[in-house]
Amino acid sequence: MSQQDRRIEVSEAAWRVIVREGLDRTSIRAIARELDCTTGVVTHYFRDKQELILFALNQVTENLKQAMQKVAEKPLSIERLVEMLCTFSPLDIKRQEILKVWVAFLGYAVGRESLMVEHQTSAGQLREVIMQELVALQSAKIIREDIDTGMEANVLLALVNGIALDSLIQKQRLNPQQQKIVIRRYINGISI
Repeated sequence: MSQQDRRIEVSEAAWRVIVREGLDRTSIRAIARELDCTTGVVTHYFRDKQELILFALNQVTENLKQAMQKVAEKPLSIERLVEMLCTFSPLDIKRQEILKVWVAFLGYAVGRESLMVEHQTSAGQLREVIMQELVALQSAKIIREDIDTGMEANVLLALVNGIALDSLIQKQRLNPQQQKIVIRRYINGISI
């Protein structure tokens, strides 16, 4: 197993601990227990909790970008944009875990400037993918010419982030079909 594969394995163990126990109770020791190894094995790959958290945050971003790129293989359409935005929605167990880890990281980053910068960089990468999709839709005359694609990328991300957060905190939350309906309804408003 390569060093990168082992780092990913440690990161995935960290995800499981974070999802189950929360970031505040996630420690090198807890991750080592999850992997059934010593803390020395974990610290061989990550110097400390913060380095591990940054790596895991990058894994969240990579997972989301890969899911969006897979959707981008489909023909350009409004439906493709809806599907791309739904990669942020907790529609299945994997995406629910990604959301929980992302929210935990966001909370942990507050008050830690270097972590917040990393979080913003990560979010910026995802925004760029959405903006490119909007530019392509605009060029294909599928969405209106008069919209500002940068602003719309922000609005769409705010919408899907809000829906995702709502699914964690509301007892009467939107089901997956309703989440798609809300996203599609907004996109229909910018369509030709």
